Amino acid sequence: MMYLSQLLNKPVYQNGKPFGKIIDLAIFENRPNPPVSKIEIKHGNEKLTVSPQSLTVRDSHISLPTQHIPLLPYDHKDFYLVEDLLDKQVIDTDGRRLVRVNDVVLDINAEFKVVGIDIGFAGVLRRLGLGALAHQTTIIPWNVIEAFDYQTGNVRIKLKQTSLNTLHPADIADILEEAGTKERLGIVEALDARQAARALEEADEETQISILENLTPDAIKNIVNKMHIAELADVFNDLNPAKAKEVQNALGIEKVQKIRKLLAFSDEVAGGMMHPGFFQAKSTQTVKEVIKEMEDQGLVPETITVTNPEGKLLGTINSKGLLIVDKLSLLSDNLTDKKFVYVNSPFEDIVELFAQYNLRTLTVVDADKKPVGIILIDDILKIVEEENENEDI
Repeated sequence: MMYLSQLLNKPVYQNGKPFGKIIDLAIFENRPNPPVSKIEIKHGNEKLTVSPQSLTVRDSHISLPTQHIPLLPYDHKDFYLVEDLLDKQVIDTDGRRLVRVNDVVLDINAEFKVVGIDIGFAGVLRRLGLGALAHQTTIIPWNVIEAFDYQTGNVRIKLKQTSLNTLHPADIADILEEAGTKERLGIVEALDARQAARALEEADEETQISILENLTPDAIKNIVNKMHIAELADVFNDLNPAKAKEVQNALGIEKVQKIRKLLAFSDEVAGGMMHPGFFQAKSTQTVKEVIKEMEDQGLVPETITVTNPEGKLLGTINSKGLLIVDKLSLLSDNLTDKKFVYVNSPFEDIVELFAQYNLRTLTVVDADKKPVGIILIDDILKIVEEENENEDI
């Protein structure tokens, strides 16, 4: 094993005489442990690019064994370890975080290749010529790293589709909050639209706005239609007018009207916290009919909101409970909860209901007791967490 820092600026000899020094290494980045494809040498005022097979490395002594060296063309599209990786931030998909590359771990045995990165202080000491003090290293294997193209911010996809899609949306949100603007967009574009939408919902409002304002119209259309309306409403008025117009065009009239209804309420009352989209059924329907309706729509809601023929709330049913009751019974006979809040109910009353009855969801009704939305326990926890964070600042 050898470190990139142990090769950089090291002299290269030819016929026993100094020829130049190594200044960078390019790699075949789309392989599990990418082999070195080119080595860049500073020769006088020139930069020469040669094959790694042209060099011999023995006991830190680097030489060119032949007089005539076949040169390789420099290509700015190549991935260079110094130019594109060293001192940059990358995504550690195993640790679910952004990390800084302080050194690169190389294997120079059978094949000259990259096996990992050093994110610890030992990498810094090595580069300062204090390698003897570097007792503890923090190595991350290459196969869990997602690197950025720092010209565009795009995530470089290695070997197969990015493993970012396998992370929990909350973990991706943490990474988005730490990343720069270009890198945020690169991460979002590397995700499938549904995963991007969930991650965006988990991120703080500043990050949400930054990403939405920089997405292309096509990306806007793909992502915002998979976001919950309540999450979009939280940031809609903070978008610049041109981008807000793009979001409106992508959503369509019906969803925009729902956003505007939410924006009519304060964030401190039920109407401002609720999700206007929920599964609703009539009390006169049978369990079998409702199960069929959910299957046809491809929905598995946590709760079903049940109304009487006039559209007024009767109560809710845990959808899992439908599996163990008589399929020919009416919904009105299977209500599991009747608690609700009005659109202007304050946050304190809502939290008290969730805590007292260990609720997962809570129905919100208008003055006529007709359901207009639901509040999820996740929304309550998010608000409480944000308040605690603000108190700590």
